Amino acid sequence: MNKSQWELFVHFWENGKYEEAVEVQLESEPRGGLNVVDKLFRSQGINSSATIAGFSFMDILYDYFMINPAVMDAIDFARSEDLASFFTFQQFAAGFDFDNAGELTRLKGYTAEQLVALELQGKGHDVSFPEASNQAGFDLIVDGQPFQVKCLGTPGGVYEHFRAYPDLPVLVNRELIPSLADHPLVYGTDVSNQTVEVITRSTLKHAAEFTELDIPMITLGISSLTNGYKVIRGGISTRIAGLNIANETAARGAGALAGKGIGLVLGPLFGPAGTVVLPMMLGMAGGYSGKKLTKYIKQLYTQKERDLVFNHLGILIGKVLQAFPKKETIKESKFQEANTLIKKHPTLRFLTGAFTEKHKEKLAYLINKKQELNNYQEKVKQQAIDLESDVPHILDTILKSQVHPSLFQKELTTFGESYNNLKKI
Repeated sequence: MNKSQWELFVHFWENGKYEEAVEVQLESEPRGGLNVVDKLFRSQGINSSATIAGFSFMDILYDYFMINPAVMDAIDFARSEDLASFFTFQQFAAGFDFDNAGELTRLKGYTAEQLVALELQGKGHDVSFPEASNQAGFDLIVDGQPFQVKCLGTPGGVYEHFRAYPDLPVLVNRELIPSLADHPLVYGTDVSNQTVEVITRSTLKHAAEFTELDIPMITLGISSLTNGYKVIRGGISTRIAGLNIANETAARGAGALAGKGIGLVLGPLFGPAGTVVLPMMLGMAGGYSGKKLTKYIKQLYTQKERDLVFNHLGILIGKVLQAFPKKETIKESKFQEANTLIKKHPTLRFLTGAFTEKHKEKLAYLINKKQELNNYQEKVKQQAIDLESDVPHILDTILKSQVHPSLFQKELTTFGESYNNLKKI
């Protein structure tokens, strides 16, 4: 987002043209992770005018309100200052005692939770906070699964969590992914510890000075949602596009891409099972006589081995499909709660129609992905797919299905292991 887009949004909003305001499109800039601050604070590049199709202020408001509808009661949304406060979590600063060092840690933790929640919501997951603000053991509920959120410089705090709660999974900042890539209950995000600290320091500064927030800080506040939307728009290809796959595989083989590097590339998408996913996404499971194994797969596979892979793939798709009824129920319940509050709000009530249309759009997308997976499942049962060429498309559909990978980690790992056994033939 740039200054002109924000000013256009505010212009419409303050003149009562709310529906026009929320349709203002936002620019496409690399956001999230370690380079977000650099991207935000340097001059605009040649791509600054590009837009993300369908990504507008309405998307932002929809996802914020679906995560935490109660935020509507905290802000009157009548002025640009209120809007800026909303987009950067400043409205909650009054609840912290900034003279207390422990409160500063709590503020950073709160900021991290908000950014992680927004990233996941942007990916289409259904995210909420526990009813009790001091809930022991977890900070977020994602597609019905409780998660602890950790945003740290070192993994020590994650290990402490598992000593107390060995079965509760953790969402971590991207800097921690390499050191925790092998842990079965650790799921990476694209949220950066650096970004969280910048927002936390900004909260302190603006709470002390009562000054108007600047555009870069507002942009930081929505950066996680942007990262999530990119997954829905572009799928896995957006993650591996930056890898020089041809050179890597030619020089060192597919095995060179294994390990911690995969965690950074696919960990935020598929969790710990990312280590078995990347080879499939590249359309290979290893090397055979210096060539891609896919050329020899049909000759080398026994029928028993093919049946096993098809069986595991069917189980994986079935496990993902099992999550849809609950997701649809959660999404509808959260919409009804948020929509009720919007209708009663003195300003937001003018967005009732736009909010409802956005919900229909999101729900239609979810139902479409469910149908795609149902179609794939029928083809898998009949072994009517080509394993080598169709598996990447199936995995991409699973990613875009908006079901959190924690709900199908076991099945994805099992399928990945059977598929990658091609290496051993």
